[in-house]
Amino acid sequence: MQRRNASGGGVAVLLTAIMALLPTGCDALLDVPHLTLSKSFSRALQDCMEYLQVPGYRYAEYAANSFPDDPETKCLLRCVGLNLRWWNDTTGMQTAVIEGFFHPDPLDELYENRTAECLRKELSHADTTDCCCLAYDSFRCYLQHYGNLVPCARFYPEDETRFVRAAQDCIEFLQIPHKLLKSYSAGSFPDAPETRCLLRCFFLRTGVFHVDTGFDVERLYTRDYEQPDERYLAPETEARLHKLRGSTGDQCTEVYLAYRDVLGELGRAYYEYDVLQVAAAKMTVCEVAVEPPAMTTTTTTTTPTTTTTSACPSTTEFNYKELNCQNCGRLFISNNGRVSCCRCMKSSTPFGKFFF
Repeated sequence: MQRRNASGGGVAVLLTAIMALLPTGCDALLDVPHLTLSKSFSRALQDCMEYLQVPGYRYAEYAANSFPDDPETKCLLRCVGLNLRWWNDTTGMQTAVIEGFFHPDPLDELYENRTAECLRKELSHADTTDCCCLAYDSFRCYLQHYGNLVPCARFYPEDETRFVRAAQDCIEFLQIPHKLLKSYSAGSFPDAPETRCLLRCFFLRTGVFHVDTGFDVERLYTRDYEQPDERYLAPETEARLHKLRGSTGDQCTEVYLAYRDVLGELGRAYYEYDVLQVAAAKMTVCEVAVEPPAMTTTTTTTTPTTTTTSACPSTTEFNYKELNCQNCGRLFISNNGRVSCCRCMKSSTPFGKFFF
């Protein structure tokens, strides 16, 4: 119990001090674009100190890059690795991820070789059942030989569930027609304007494409950490992407061509299509039936009368030219005044021609 109080009090004081350094008002660190995940080593360290109830006073030691050889610290670093995705208890160190949290000396040409030699030496005689020790030893090799820890938040990869959620969001944002959703769910992706813009939206939402600067190949490399592909970082890839920038006058087409001709086969080949297929299969198409007006009968003590409380609109009141979808013929009446086809997700707007 004493340990828990010491941990809670120390971490609470630490977090209070950190929050005091932030700008007043909204917390800018929480206002991230799209569904991008980013986190610093120090933030992940604080998270894991809370999870594992490590006493708060130890943070100063860790913040000075001192990680003593004790069981508590070893399991803490394993937690940090799991938190930031650079450690996996089955496959070990995820090099494509952890490299992003270190900055090598530009004049040091042997840092990779020294790190690899350290890993070989430390892990060759390690207990393969002790994941805390394995994660600790691996991290220490990077800390001692690869470079300096990067203090700022770094991009780290999503899990598949969040990728699918991002794809579903884009399908809804762009109102992809039901006909195309059926095609996507069957694994077929026609070269249509909607397909091109859906790919652009997905890359944007997952943080690997930026409207102003294009694709972030370093993030793509990190994202595919399970199958790291150095071709992402090759000068040839950068040159081909640069050549496409602004060449089409349409960013959806630019993204589509870059994916088709440059990026699709790298890393997890055409992984985006796999995610979009799963997302399309999960999407449910709204089928709202237009019920006929209800009829009520009111009886008095004198003469029985039948009163219609909700009458069908006359043809002069009912504008069929606005309420029939040209795309699928579905009739849809919106209570909030917005005319939207529930079947094919098209909207009647001043900028659209989907209704007649």
